[in-house]
Amino acid sequence: MNISEIITNPPRDEYIDNYSSSFKDSPVVAKIKNLFLKKDATTTEIQYGLFDVEDRLVGYFSLYYYGKDIWVVSLVQLAQAYKGMGYGTFLYDYAIMNDKLKLLSDATNTGGPHGSETLWKSLYNKNKYDIVGYDTETDTILKDIHPDDIYNNKTNTRWLAIPPNETINEALIRIQQTMKKTYIVWYGPGTTTESYFNY
Repeated sequence: MNISEIITNPPRDEYIDNYSSSFKDSPVVAKIKNLFLKKDATTTEIQYGLFDVEDRLVGYFSLYYYGKDIWVVSLVQLAQAYKGMGYGTFLYDYAIMNDKLKLLSDATNTGGPHGSETLWKSLYNKNKYDIVGYDTETDTILKDIHPDDIYNNKTNTRWLAIPPNETINEALIRIQQTMKKTYIVWYGPGTTTESYFNY
């Protein structure tokens, strides 16, 4: 990484390429726009990597096993050039909708430019799958939760995403048929089922 990239990227994104070796023998499980998604999984950790056509890692998403069929978001990183294009949302959607994982938000529920608050609020508002509250002290699901209940400086109250019955493609096709629109903006302008998400 050259010095200008280090200066312009947030510090936690400087070394995204350090995770590339985790996907050395991993298969491509999906394609979105011009990027390829690879996955590496063990019984305690799942890693997703988004690679460009030159096989450079440009997005990274890692989860660790919490218990009770729940996985905790450990880290999400995107290279600066790929931020704000819907790829972060895609990583969550793929894990939840296609791999049918229950995802628990990170331990700190951090806000701010490097936190997960904006993304989780966006997922909550889009209603693509059920998002409820989860109390990690009592391991209890909290129904009808509002973002104010999550972002209350209590680290034991987090988001929990529950997988739907349909995959991403099935949902996109259903919405497209219902709305009779050409474009569905899930992962950036011009997202269509045919051109931008195939697996």
